[in-house]
Amino acid sequence: MPFFIFKISADNKIEYLDEEEKYRLAREKVRNLRATHATDNGVNYRMIFANSVGQGETLLSPTEHDEKIIGDD
Repeated sequence: MPFFIFKISADNKIEYLDEEEKYRLAREKVRNLRATHATDNGVNYRMIFANSVGQGETLLSPTEHDEKIIGDD
């Protein structure tokens, strides 16, 4: 399974950028993206290990549980 690299904007829009088979290469790409685009407000670069691009997007997508407050029913 490859490592997929995504750009996540401030409004949680997920954009596929690249993929790498090796962890170290993927990690270096993400670190370089973060360093060169450090001034972008609210933009984050993430790497995820998944079977496909679609699965990676699903795993990175916010869920209703992410914003739920404990005890708030």
